[in-house]
Amino acid sequence: MRVQFLVAVLSVFIMSIFAQAFIASATMLETPVDNSYSSTTPLTPTFVVQTIKYDPYPVNPGQWFDLWVKVQNVGQDSAPDARFILIPEYPFTSNDTLVRDYGNLPGTSEAYKVDKTNDATTVILKYRIRVADNAPEGSNSTLKFATMTDKTQGSQVVQKLPVTVGKTKTDFDVVMQDSTAQGTSFAIANTGQNPATAVTFSVDAQTGVTVTGARSSILGNLATGDFTTVTFQIGSNPSLQEIKIRVDYTDIVGVRNSIVKVVPVSIASSASTIKTATKSTTSAYTAYLPYLIGLILGIILMVIYGKFRKKKN
Repeated sequence: MRVQFLVAVLSVFIMSIFAQAFIASATMLETPVDNSYSSTTPLTPTFVVQTIKYDPYPVNPGQWFDLWVKVQNVGQDSAPDARFILIPEYPFTSNDTLVRDYGNLPGTSEAYKVDKTNDATTVILKYRIRVADNAPEGSNSTLKFATMTDKTQGSQVVQKLPVTVGKTKTDFDVVMQDSTAQGTSFAIANTGQNPATAVTFSVDAQTGVTVTGARSSILGNLATGDFTTVTFQIGSNPSLQEIKIRVDYTDIVGVRNSIVKVVPVSIASSASTIKTATKSTTSAYTAYLPYLIGLILGIILMVIYGKFRKKKN
């Protein structure tokens, strides 16, 4: 009996030792792993390019727009001498600085050591770009964007950035309609393909042009083909041959636009208007003068004839 008891105690002791060893091994497997970057993150510097936005959207033929591009180094190693190149091709052109040398762009490993985020791995670039007048509508137009992790010995990686082109704006025709002492009137017509809302017509400050009273007038909405007139009190200037008129409006995507029109003018003065009116009145009297003389002569002859008959009788 005593032997059996000793065997049982020994068995429990041995099982206890194995249990502790298992627990210890299990605890070692649960040691936290540094996950500052994913195991799938490339070791070498690698750029990911993304269009943040372009404004206005969509872009319009013949117009300029702003483009913001985000470049991020998703590699663990830093890019020692980063270079970014915008390559505009038809229907895009730009007079902006197309080649941007950034220098060192940290990788995920270096950035994580600094502030435990990947913010330092990212750079935002802005470009000013023009769309050709005959650019086709749609989303088939693209901008080429090249990146280099090391401009001295690296190779270019070129990516395409799609840009949507759409005709959202409109155009106007402005002419001087009349000019009298009461004011100078202009006619404005929406000659574009789209309606315009909240249209404002203004005579901008310019040399040789004086305006009495309001310089601007709110015209409201103008659908395609619609026209209206507006009158301003513009002072006479014999040497004035043209006036700059600004038309502000909101297009079909809600973007506020401004167009400046140079309008040929001939502004009438009060003196010339009065002179013309006096001349017209004098001309009217002159036209009726022969009839008046004939009437007076007829009356005189009738009076003489009447006196002659009385004497005869």
